[in-house]
Amino acid sequence: MQWKEGYPLDFKEALKTPSEAEISRLMSRFSQTPRFVYGALMLPTVLKHFVSMPQHAKVDMVPATLRGFKLYKIAEGGLPTIVRSKGETSEVEGMLIFGLDDEQRNSIFELESGGGLTEYTAVQVQVHQKDVVGRYRVKDTRSFDAGTFIWSDHTTHLLTAVATSSWDLDDFLAGQFYENIVKIQNRS
Repeated sequence: MQWKEGYPLDFKEALKTPSEAEISRLMSRFSQTPRFVYGALMLPTVLKHFVSMPQHAKVDMVPATLRGFKLYKIAEGGLPTIVRSKGETSEVEGMLIFGLDDEQRNSIFELESGGGLTEYTAVQVQVHQKDVVGRYRVKDTRSFDAGTFIWSDHTTHLLTAVATSSWDLDDFLAGQFYENIVKIQNRS
């Protein structure tokens, strides 16, 4: 996922590659399976809005990659969804969210599965982590069990394939819906 200058500060912070120690801390603090998100919920302000968190609250999220799935847009709204791919090289970039309580997880479930077009499924995602070994900075990949929502309809005629592995946030960030969420969150 590319970091862009115009992205919200909290999202740019979340996009930083975590250290091995940071990942270990998250794993030891939270026992529930993290959620993998790949659309508007990747933005901390949007996530906080839909799970009723105050804007000043910290969200524990890190960039993650889901292999074996392909990113699509739902025809009219351009909102993203994912479909299990036939090729092993397909992947989707998103964010792995740790530390959601049951009520927050249920809020995401209601939001994502409300229309009956997606279903919750268990997946395994990869997280890049950085570390320092001696004088060298190294990157490593760690796998995590996670939950996410995938397209449940067996037909994909309502979908348009996305050429990249991550959802382009630019139109969403420039839209009125996001602006309204920011206003509401800033009042909390």
